[in-house]
Amino acid sequence: MSGMTPLTESRSRHEGHPSQRKLVVHCLTGSAMGTVLDDIARLRASVLQAWPDLHDGDASAERARLEPCARSWRSIAVVVMDGAQTVGAALGLPLEDDHGAMRQAFELAGRDTTTAFLLAGSVLLPAYRGRQLGHRFFSERENHARSLGGFESAVFASLERDDNDPRRPPFGRSNEAFWRRRGYTRNEALTFPPPARPESAGFPAARQVAWTRPLERGY
Repeated sequence: MSGMTPLTESRSRHEGHPSQRKLVVHCLTGSAMGTVLDDIARLRASVLQAWPDLHDGDASAERARLEPCARSWRSIAVVVMDGAQTVGAALGLPLEDDHGAMRQAFELAGRDTTTAFLLAGSVLLPAYRGRQLGHRFFSERENHARSLGGFESAVFASLERDDNDPRRPPFGRSNEAFWRRRGYTRNEALTFPPPARPESAGFPAARQVAWTRPLERGY
């Protein structure tokens, strides 16, 4: 046993686990994020295969979805690094610089797209969760929007699937409580269908719903 106590043995088992390693968070804006887009696309392709997104894991498709962020000089990418590995990322850009379903929903509802800042999704590998990085993702993007000026609200889309969808994991849970603590409210007036996916044929229909909050105060 070489004198090893239960306490030191426990430490040795956990040494090197992601929860014990020091992470570095980078905030990249505008074209500077071009250097990490491929890494973020691969990360998204991996993480978003899980419930509720159920993406097909196509990194090239995820890369194409990131292009509006790369083209906008007012965009931001909050990137979490464990050494040389990208383990988390969150994106944001002015809604008027995007061309996706959220902007279309705003336009159809007669809402001003020039005063909303879009939080364009965040992903984090499961082993790195529980370290307050979700709050960091929101705070960095909200503060970036405030620093630009002219934005009255932040908005993101939540994918809602039917409670009876057979693909739902046994312990699947919503992030709604976390979003509400961040000051966001669900906006039933801004709903739109998710992209059509062949693998979802025959399953209950899903929809995307906007969550918004004013940007008059920080955290």
